[in-house]
Amino acid sequence: MAKPKRSAVDAYRSIDEHEKEDLIKSYLPLVKKVVHRLSGRLPKDIDLKEMLNSGIIGLVDALEKYDPKHETNFSTYAQFRIRGAILDSFRSQDWLPRSLRFKGHKIEQAYQRIEQKLGRPATDEEVALEIGIDVDELQKLLGEVGSIVMLSFEELGFGHGEERFRADEMIASSNQDPLHKLLNGEKIGMIARALDRLPEKERLVISLYFYEELNLKEIGEILGVTESRASQVRSRALIRLKNYLKCAV
Repeated sequence: MAKPKRSAVDAYRSIDEHEKEDLIKSYLPLVKKVVHRLSGRLPKDIDLKEMLNSGIIGLVDALEKYDPKHETNFSTYAQFRIRGAILDSFRSQDWLPRSLRFKGHKIEQAYQRIEQKLGRPATDEEVALEIGIDVDELQKLLGEVGSIVMLSFEELGFGHGEERFRADEMIASSNQDPLHKLLNGEKIGMIARALDRLPEKERLVISLYFYEELNLKEIGEILGVTESRASQVRSRALIRLKNYLKCAV
């Protein structure tokens, strides 16, 4: 099916229900694209049909709230809404085991205590010693808590997952008032400063994962490590970023 003209999106609130249904159907491939990307970043037992349903809710929300006066491409705007709706749905259902949440929180606190004390990135050996486990066990936990750390960024008010790393695209192309542009610009400045504080390998992984949109297997091949090891590096980087941003806000 040919992609609908932009005017159909702009006029969404005024067209009849049949036209709305056709417009939603025409954008289902976009929803499936977001679901496919997210499914590789979340636990393997996630219900894809449920993700798709939540994504459609996000698409409808995007169609209803999209402002045609903004220069932002609708597909770009819709992806943020779709992704956010999917993640919100899982968060509201508390689908992550409490034991895993506890482990993630424990690791985050250990990194934060050590790095505040030493003024530099903590090593795995230092963190393992801090929480009373060996390095192998810590690295295993880092692989397990990656999803929790990624989703918990919303608590800082920086949006949904990848959205904060691409927020500059939204701001640059939007007609926000000067105050909102200033506030959002400050957030991006915080992110940039936090990224600069990461060790080189972790900064590279964040760049490849969020900006280049490579999966962990592809990142592992670039780094010359296993997919599991790449997952651990990503988790460590996200924990540091979360702690840096938490101190900045």
